[in-house]
Amino acid sequence: MPFNELFSFLTLVVVFAVTPGPNMMLYLTYTFEYGRKAGWATAAGVVSSFIFHVSAVAFGLTALLLSHPQVLETVRYCGIAYLFYLAYKNLKTIKWKEAGEQRTAVTLRRFYTDGFIGNLLNPGSLMLYFSILPQFIHPERGHIVRQNLMLGGLQMLGSFVTNCTIVFFAGYAADTFFRNEKYQQRLRYCMSALIILFAMKMLFFKMN
Repeated sequence: MPFNELFSFLTLVVVFAVTPGPNMMLYLTYTFEYGRKAGWATAAGVVSSFIFHVSAVAFGLTALLLSHPQVLETVRYCGIAYLFYLAYKNLKTIKWKEAGEQRTAVTLRRFYTDGFIGNLLNPGSLMLYFSILPQFIHPERGHIVRQNLMLGGLQMLGSFVTNCTIVFFAGYAADTFFRNEKYQQRLRYCMSALIILFAMKMLFFKMN
């Protein structure tokens, strides 16, 4: 791939990674609440689920899903329901922490799983690959599946590095979050509201 084309592709990857969406809201919520390790574990779950999306595009599964709208609609509604569940869990299942109180011990597997399932059920991610990757595929350059997998791998790497960088800087706000109960309340309400907002966006998201 020529350098200018590679640069354009990576620029798109970074732009999409820093654009606010349900994935960002999720790993930022966990970063503010549990620290950087939780945010990085969530980001790892998100990027792992991209393996499914890349494979779906490379082997034609996306085209098959698009030819059966009812299946894609089911995936979409599952994703919406899962986002509502995460927003509810963020507000209701974890009590407010008093200043100086120890952070609740939660395994990193939980954050990884939430990130993985949340992005796996996000049809927007699937459509992103379906609409963007083919623009950088050139049959004259050789095996199409290999090109898909290579570009998908680059996207996963670029997205993961970008997300981890955001988590790193967001981690500086975590200490402030734990010192002030009002900050906790406002942040959780705000982050849950944003997760619900993106769930509503998915609700009215139409596959073309």
